[in-house]
Amino acid sequence: MLIPFTSIGLVAIFSSLVQAHFIAPDKLQRRAELQKCSNSDSKFQNSLDGWILERGSTADNYEFAPDGGLVMKITAPEKHQRLFDNSSIENLPYNKYEGKGFTFNATSYMQYGKFSAKLKSANVPGAVTAVILIADNGDEIDFEILTGGDQTITSNYFWGQKIVYGVNGRTIDPPALPACDQFYTYGIDWSPDRIIWTIDGKEIRTETRKQANGAYPTGAARVQIGLWDGSGVSGTAQWARGPINWDERKNEDIRAYVKDVTIECSPKTNKVTKK
Repeated sequence: MLIPFTSIGLVAIFSSLVQAHFIAPDKLQRRAELQKCSNSDSKFQNSLDGWILERGSTADNYEFAPDGGLVMKITAPEKHQRLFDNSSIENLPYNKYEGKGFTFNATSYMQYGKFSAKLKSANVPGAVTAVILIADNGDEIDFEILTGGDQTITSNYFWGQKIVYGVNGRTIDPPALPACDQFYTYGIDWSPDRIIWTIDGKEIRTETRKQANGAYPTGAARVQIGLWDGSGVSGTAQWARGPINWDERKNEDIRAYVKDVTIECSPKTNKVTKK
């Protein structure tokens, strides 16, 4: 789960959080009918037009591939120190210093719709490649791709008014070829009634609002793509198959690749424009 960026200042974020907390879901949906949302198809041909970097991400951590698309990078920390969590039964390892990752966000929000991202994940245990819809009120729908041993692809969602961990996540059957060796298209189709996760157009999970018992993401959300180091907390490092062994890598960058991101806003609940 990634932390939302602050794009319009603390006052605006505080205002959106207050509204999301106190406005009833039906009123949220009526308000969202005025949500300005841009349909787009980003190929990343030497441009990040329509996207903004997450706070803390810099130009050092991405580049454009010669054949098109975007290369996301985790760069090594200046210092390496492996620690062990004595409070855990397994004495879990983690890194005191994390590598610097890269995350970028669509500048347009959507109130329901669908998007897809064609990407090739990182191939290093401890690195997490993430494809996300995230709202300022904490609502989130995502894919997270892990490597190391058997690859793991997880689908998850969170309801921002009461975030719980370890409940809504599902491990899905991975594609035939490793996600770090081949490009796959990861899609999320989000409506007021259900969420559908797809890989290469094939439905791999559906979750309905009824199944969520009201704890269902409804906040206007933006698309977010990222590559981050999961090594800094023992439990997260274990989940991410890490921590990253930077000494073994000799400080070599960790990379994931994005070729195409398509965003399609629902015309029923958005004021749709095209970039």
